[in-house]
Amino acid sequence: MKTNRDEILESAFQLFMAMNYERVSLQMITKKVGLTKTGIFNYYPTKLDLFIAVADKFLFKVQDPKNKYEIHDGTFRDFIQKYVQGVKNAMAKIVNLGNLSKDIMPGKSPNAGYLHLLQQVRLYYPDGAGKLQEMIENDKEHWRVAIHAAVKNGELRKDIDVENVILLYHHVFMGMSYEMSLFNGLDTDLLYSSFMCLYDALKQ
Repeated sequence: MKTNRDEILESAFQLFMAMNYERVSLQMITKKVGLTKTGIFNYYPTKLDLFIAVADKFLFKVQDPKNKYEIHDGTFRDFIQKYVQGVKNAMAKIVNLGNLSKDIMPGKSPNAGYLHLLQQVRLYYPDGAGKLQEMIENDKEHWRVAIHAAVKNGELRKDIDVENVILLYHHVFMGMSYEMSLFNGLDTDLLYSSFMCLYDALKQ
């Protein structure tokens, strides 16, 4: 069952995806949620407090690998499958909330709104750039562990440059996410196909 806090965070998330931090007012949020400013202040004393809570819930928590995808069976192939399924699941949550805010995001895809939120986090979240870098490095570390294990067990070639392979997978994901956000959003089937193309090139 949703609480007032959930309603506030979801509404604020939709607004921050749709417009810049400076433009989002507490009045907009009260109108969307149906609470008074006092009701919102009971949970979040300032707009920045609210923004931090939104970023924590819908960005850092959602993108945390332990929340994003299941433990794989030890093979790199299975890691890729679980990773892409995790991306698909995370996107479904974002797109669902974004689609509920068509009135404030006319002509803008939820995926583009989510990338916009990342930019806002970089600018307004305390040490946002450092927090985003930590999130990215955490994701890369899971790739690193999976690739090293695959090299060790003979699934992947011994001569590969692990760090460059990590960057290749990361940049394929980020590049496709950005480009496709301009249109209908990331095609996870195409992402999986691209990941597997790299996998085939790296196999023994």
